[in-house]
Amino acid sequence: MKQSTFDAACSGGESGGIMAKWNIDVAGVGRIVGEAGRTAGHFEGELKSISSHLESAMKAAGTLDFGGESQTPEVGLVGMTLGQYATAQQSDLAFIVARADKSLQGAVDATEEYNKGALDMAANAQGEALKAPYIDLDSPEKKGAK
Repeated sequence: MKQSTFDAACSGGESGGIMAKWNIDVAGVGRIVGEAGRTAGHFEGELKSISSHLESAMKAAGTLDFGGESQTPEVGLVGMTLGQYATAQQSDLAFIVARADKSLQGAVDATEEYNKGALDMAANAQGEALKAPYIDLDSPEKKGAK
């Protein structure tokens, strides 16, 4: 398993720079994000299942029939409470799905930027290595190539 190492200089205030060392297993991140994504993909199906079961429970919980002209009896107290519960929980459940999606995408984006940074640094180092050396034979400090 190939790992990349990325050294980034971070601002260290008056004490100078602090060197942060990153060592990310890009393939490992890909595997974990893939597994987590498959698991998160099941959320939508589970949410539909919960919704279907709540509807079924609302219907099975009985109705209120006031004996009036309405041919469709009103949802009973238990059914009404289940409906209110489902409505109240809907935003929380949607948040969980959105949070998981955003977290996974953030891991992918961060890993891509890490990889891009490592490639950029390698390209810069290679470019510097390929530059012609500067020779100053008249320099009193050092004779030879710099």
